[in-house]
Amino acid sequence: MKFNLVYIFILMTSLCFSQEITKGNIVKDRQFLIDKGELTANDNQGNFISIRPHTINGSLRNYFVEFFENENFTDRIEIETKDDTEILKVFLLNHKAYVFIKERENRSISLKLNSVDLNTKQQFQQVIFSASKDENINIFRALKDSYNIKLLTDSSLVLSFPVVEDKELYNVVKIFSEDLKETADYKITAGETSTSKNTVFLNTFQIDGKIYSLFQEENNANENFYKLVETDNETQRFLEIKIPDGTFELVNSRSRNKQMIISGLYSKYKKGGFSGFTYYNIDLNKFQYTSKQSPFLNENASRFFSGLFKGNRSIDIKDIFINDNLDTYIVAQFYILRKNVAPVGIPIASFTFAGVTGFITFNPVSSSYKVFDDILIGKINSSGELLWDNLLQLRQTEKISSKSNKRDSSTFTFFSNNEINILINGSIDEDKEELIVKQDKRPSKTNFYNIIVNPHGGITPNILFSNKDSETIFRTENAVMSDNIIHILGQGNMRKQLLLLKI
Repeated sequence: MKFNLVYIFILMTSLCFSQEITKGNIVKDRQFLIDKGELTANDNQGNFISIRPHTINGSLRNYFVEFFENENFTDRIEIETKDDTEILKVFLLNHKAYVFIKERENRSISLKLNSVDLNTKQQFQQVIFSASKDENINIFRALKDSYNIKLLTDSSLVLSFPVVEDKELYNVVKIFSEDLKETADYKITAGETSTSKNTVFLNTFQIDGKIYSLFQEENNANENFYKLVETDNETQRFLEIKIPDGTFELVNSRSRNKQMIISGLYSKYKKGGFSGFTYYNIDLNKFQYTSKQSPFLNENASRFFSGLFKGNRSIDIKDIFINDNLDTYIVAQFYILRKNVAPVGIPIASFTFAGVTGFITFNPVSSSYKVFDDILIGKINSSGELLWDNLLQLRQTEKISSKSNKRDSSTFTFFSNNEINILINGSIDEDKEELIVKQDKRPSKTNFYNIIVNPHGGITPNILFSNKDSETIFRTENAVMSDNIIHILGQGNMRKQLLLLKI
């Protein structure tokens, strides 16, 4: 079948940046009648892949690998799965699509990588880890929690998940080469005094071949601190990062140029009432840190936290960006939980252990149960000083169903040209002094925006295109980014269309 490409080139002459926007052909797809959700991935060479699960009564029954060329859908193949299978991650590497899955069969759990060559469509599957309930009940229990199973794909493949065994908490780390050969295996604890009762595992990093495991602990004196463990072959270093007394924190973590940043919000209360931004800068060479807490500068930001969060309202630290000068940008977004849909056994409180959540969240609530709205942004310099904070207000998001593919209440944030960029669908009345994004609008009334937050905190909306004549909606939460390439697979009315943004 032959398609004609629909190209749209837009040269932005404002202060943001130049962009190339390309839309592929709209394709009618009856598969949307069965499943509207997909997982997507791209790479810095412009390759894009879509994995469309086929679910029946909430259970996965095979999945489709969908191929694209020049932003046009070409064909799909079907991959068979066993009865109890879950897709954990999708990524592209060396011109191959990888699907990271978990399979449970009888009394065992296996983690597997399914790969499909983008050119030849040749398929390959390899088990990278498995555990039997009879042989190791503790690891089997750990693997039941899919949220804590992480596969890093930045430089090499790093599998990580926390395990509790005999009241001890440790981080399992396995490193694989590109041909999926296991090259290292670690069992990392936060130290001799750490137990599963007083320790929470937060995150795993790989930097210059070294593994960094981040924990949070409370000692016998009720003092709280982060514990960073550096593992380099058989050598380890431990760094205690003190959290100020009486402080509760909501944080995220990133690293750049041998500096690790832990930053977010701090509070004197257990549930909200945040007072400002918290910041830790760890020099990974010297293995030393500096820290600082800064009250909000923006009165509107302070007003948002004038009291404790009520009901089901809370906030997430969604992104941290670090520029060349080691300035840190923190992006936080408020949300409410949809009523009567939170899964059984998952708490809705903002804090779980001493008020701390991390890059992976202890006792998390899936984002599918959250309705996000206003966005809080702050900039902190390398000395830990808060330079500015600002708010972007979103309205009427709560009226949009998460299952709707006709409207969009989501956002996608990225960092480019030393500026925060927020992709969003909505309607903005630019004649009004206050910048408010309304999202509960018919597509004919909305635009696809890139909202720029400049290095000084100023916010400027830029219309990339109107949704007035669109047959598909490009939901920004579906965006995937690799270097300067962003893809979004839009859908609507049993149709799909691929959007490419080159930044």
